[in-house]
Amino acid sequence: MMRLLLFFLILLSFSPGGNAQIFTEVSNEIGIDYVYPGNDFQMAGGGLMVIDVNNDGWEDFYQCGGVFPSKLWLNKGGTFIDATQEYGLDSLDGYFIQGAIGADYNNDGFQDFVIVNFGSGMGMGDKKSPVLLKNINGKSFQMISLEELLPAEDYASASWGDINNDGFVDLYLSNYVASMGVLQDSSGREIGYNPTCFENKLLLNIDGENFKESSEEYGINNGGCSLASIFTDIDNDGDVDLLLLNDFGVWTGEGNKYFRNNFPEKTFSDLSDISGFNHKMYGMSFGPGDYDLDGDIDYYITNIGQNYLFEYKNEGFTDVAMNLKLDESFAYDSVRSTSWSGLFFDLEFDGDLDLFISQGNIATLIPKTTILDSNKLFINNNGVFEDISESSGVADVLSHRGSVIFDYDHDGDLDIISSVVKLPWGAYANKEQKIKVYRNDTKSGNWIGIRLVGEGEICRDAFGTKILVEQNGKKHMKEVDAGTGHSSQSTRILYFGLGQDKYLQKATIFWLDGTTTQLSKLKKNRVYEVTSKGEVRDSMNQ
Repeated sequence: MMRLLLFFLILLSFSPGGNAQIFTEVSNEIGIDYVYPGNDFQMAGGGLMVIDVNNDGWEDFYQCGGVFPSKLWLNKGGTFIDATQEYGLDSLDGYFIQGAIGADYNNDGFQDFVIVNFGSGMGMGDKKSPVLLKNINGKSFQMISLEELLPAEDYASASWGDINNDGFVDLYLSNYVASMGVLQDSSGREIGYNPTCFENKLLLNIDGENFKESSEEYGINNGGCSLASIFTDIDNDGDVDLLLLNDFGVWTGEGNKYFRNNFPEKTFSDLSDISGFNHKMYGMSFGPGDYDLDGDIDYYITNIGQNYLFEYKNEGFTDVAMNLKLDESFAYDSVRSTSWSGLFFDLEFDGDLDLFISQGNIATLIPKTTILDSNKLFINNNGVFEDISESSGVADVLSHRGSVIFDYDHDGDLDIISSVVKLPWGAYANKEQKIKVYRNDTKSGNWIGIRLVGEGEICRDAFGTKILVEQNGKKHMKEVDAGTGHSSQSTRILYFGLGQDKYLQKATIFWLDGTTTQLSKLKKNRVYEVTSKGEVRDSMNQ
């Protein structure tokens, strides 16, 4: 009996569901000490992007500052330095940067990125067009203005994906509000929103040398005040489809959109209504993840009020968030919460997916929302999600927006960085309004990481490529991150938890050209680089 009790106590001490704090906020400790100057009533933006700018194997990240300066944080073995000036990115000062999304657009082996900015709208903005930042041999970035292709409008986020399978990645930009009016009832009482929206844009990549704006040609120039989009192969037919979220849908009547790619035809089909995806809401961001381990990708969608978790089966979407108690409809009573980034990840590498949600107050006419709106963390216990937010160490009450997941310190677990926007109430409450780095202090299980590299007609980042891992009778599907969370992008390394297993049993990589690569018996706790030609490189032996 004593041995059994001791064993139980040991298990409890390692369990994220216990009383021990799981995450520790360490931003100052690891060098990320930038504090937003001044005050601003900035509501959206605050994106983050994980990027390895110099190919040293230590992932860096870019912090989008909105109206304040943005920062490139260079990873030096688990601590960070501000490398904004070193890489020439201080030339972006004066841009109202809302998000940043990375891709090797010219397939030269170095990660480039694009910034999406608030150029104009509602009589405000920086009056500038988005910019492409070309990585020059990992040592600097060259600014390439996109003003000839994109007018100065309100670009909120973006997603990369090779829509025509030519080996060069294309870019879709979500475009937001041009002007904002209000709706009134017969007595003059304000009862809702009446926005005018900009149209979304598609930049078709021409051989890695330039781009062509092609949104109308492909039929995806939606104008519904979009805050988020994602290229993803929904129907598993070997090309990337498009999902997008529209804000104010309950007032504009313009719901969320599912556009199926008809490759090799140069068209997309709008399947929003017949698939059940056309919800009218305040759509904020996507969080893909195979939460139920059935071998397909599901999509967590954030909102003001009720969040959604869509399963795609039989060519339709079914919401299961409320059944799983992941809907986050209300902070309390009838007062709604506001969710921004909803990200699935395996926090203890036990083989299933847990869920982090960045929360943040936003001033609204309606619906009624709370000011104190802290982040949430749900741990997955055999398919049942438990809310462990208060004991987790991530339940911060500032106005969080973009969030990312990656192993910044190479200690074998996944950490969270969550950005905030600076709002006046935080200053009045004497809260330090700065980015938060949550170090994972869990005693994690074993894991495998896979970095995909495309060649030939598969773009180098392998966006849209999927990996199916089969381990102990469970199937787990993942896809390369082409832009998830609010205006953000997490690591492009695909991590799979193995629990106590020492080897990955079986993985199948489904490349977009229809070929597959089979992997088995990969050793635990290593990142493997796998090319579309089937070459496998062990990071421990490089």
